[in-house]
Amino acid sequence: MRLLLAEDEHELATWLVRALEQSQFQVDWVDDGRLVRRRLDEGDHDALVLDLGLPGRSGREVLRDLRSRERVVPVLVLTARDSLAERVETLHEGADDFLAKPFALAELEARLTA
Repeated sequence: MRLLLAEDEHELATWLVRALEQSQFQVDWVDDGRLVRRRLDEGDHDALVLDLGLPGRSGREVLRDLRSRERVVPVLVLTARDSLAERVETLHEGADDFLAKPFALAELEARLTA
């Protein structure tokens, strides 16, 4: 499975790329919301792991853009924002799944596989 990871915390992103690659995922990584659309258009990604707090263009803006263009790529939001309102709003905006930080790698992998 090929993933695009949109995460601006470099330490977390580096760890996630390594960990997911050890589990046989292929991971491309961007650290700015302005880069997501271009990378999705350039590649054949099976899913997007999206942080909401990205610089340049927020994860919410990225998600709205993807859904307005009817992009069918599944989006798993991975964020530190964990209120019920935040989860519900993000799912209503088109996210397929939502996982709050901190998280267990096994759960992230299971959600991506599902």
